[in-house]
Amino acid sequence: MEADRRQDNLEAGLPASVIRIVDGVLTIAATVVALSALIVLFISIGLEVIVRYLTTQSLGWSSELPNIFFPWLVMGGIVLAAQRGAHISVTLVLDSLGRGASRVLLLVMQVFVAATFFYLAYIGLAVIEITGSEVYPVTGIPARWAYLALIAGFVGVGLTAATTFFRVLASEEPRSVRAPVQRDEV
Repeated sequence: MEADRRQDNLEAGLPASVIRIVDGVLTIAATVVALSALIVLFISIGLEVIVRYLTTQSLGWSSELPNIFFPWLVMGGIVLAAQRGAHISVTLVLDSLGRGASRVLLLVMQVFVAATFFYLAYIGLAVIEITGSEVYPVTGIPARWAYLALIAGFVGVGLTAATTFFRVLASEEPRSVRAPVQRDEV
């Protein structure tokens, strides 16, 4: 909790509230999506194991669910990692810069990340149009649902970059924004 307060140097007001709300919605949505996908995958694989063990037959539909839900699990995790600053990074250059230069570098990085991921989401719309006619044979679910996970994840990372941009602008110490919190080893 204290780490959240330490990293959250936004001033009070409407823009700060909007940034907090967007980040909160992204975190909750990514958590719900990832956990839901994980639960569906776990249950379907568990049922498949039980049915195969008891009858030596397959459920059929359970082999299609990983194709549909695994992309949602992965993209939910990617958005959560972006929100928490938990992606792997090399900070040698950033750590060697002063506060002002590191702020500029972080702002440029966030613009680049946001532009890249929003562009990928835009390109993903074309992929969904192409895959619109593909349907999984047993479940009858269109393949576009799996590809939609990519677009949702790209938008989530792009929005995270946008809110990070404003957090870096408002922060006294720009390197602390979305910096992973060090925890004591057990």
